[in-house]
Amino acid sequence: MTGKKTNRGQTIDMAGLVLQNETAVAVGNMNVNARGDKVNEKGQVVKTKTEQAQAYYQSNPKAAVKTVSIKDAVDVSASKTIEQPVAEKPKAQKASKPKAKQPKMKEVELPNGDIELVEDKEE
Repeated sequence: MTGKKTNRGQTIDMAGLVLQNETAVAVGNMNVNARGDKVNEKGQVVKTKTEQAQAYYQSNPKAAVKTVSIKDAVDVSASKTIEQPVAEKPKAQKASKPKAKQPKMKEVELPNGDIELVEDKEE
């Protein structure tokens, strides 16, 4: 386990500290230890975190996580057949629509600093 160095140069094994103090009562008003087990006033474990989770999922069946594969289903019979070369699809021709001509525009700076688009009449 790796240790973390303090600003004074001492090395502290944080993982070891967590393992040493996992049964200690956590600070706060939840009455749990560092592992998340419910404890009574004397610090004795009343209900473990695993038991709490199992009770929750038994009382709330819709909350259960469903495992789903993100891969496509593989058809075993398709893998035994010889694959035929795939013919290319003919490309669809685009219907040409007559485009309306848009007038050329140019930017003109007004005396107050604003910029205005004006139709370009030089052509």
